[in-house]
Amino acid sequence: MTESEPSRFLSAAAVIALLGCVLAAATPPATGASTAFTGSIVTSGVLGIVFAARNLQLLSGRGRVSLPAATLTLIFGVWFMFAPLLYDVGFLATGGVQLAGTLIATFAAYVAVAGLAGGE
Repeated sequence: MTESEPSRFLSAAAVIALLGCVLAAATPPATGASTAFTGSIVTSGVLGIVFAARNLQLLSGRGRVSLPAATLTLIFGVWFMFAPLLYDVGFLATGGVQLAGTLIATFAAYVAVAGLAGGE
């Protein structure tokens, strides 16, 4: 494998982090959550999508992880795991956003650590 060709797992991890941000942003409106929760999570989800997409773009183009973008994606994943605890939004909204946050945090952490380690 060349430096310009990331592993399939690393690429898949970056894609899962991106899809997790989409899931987090879509969950509150789909579950009828409160306006405050919806605004917070959708805004955070859009920002997470920006950084997750940027990381995927640079990973595909350069074959290397964008450590700043991967780290910010990880931070949004952690936020999605804990944000529902600050709002009383019900089971589906809480579960959906926390599931998305867990996926984002797990796979973005892997991408970030791979970037720090310089490999897979």
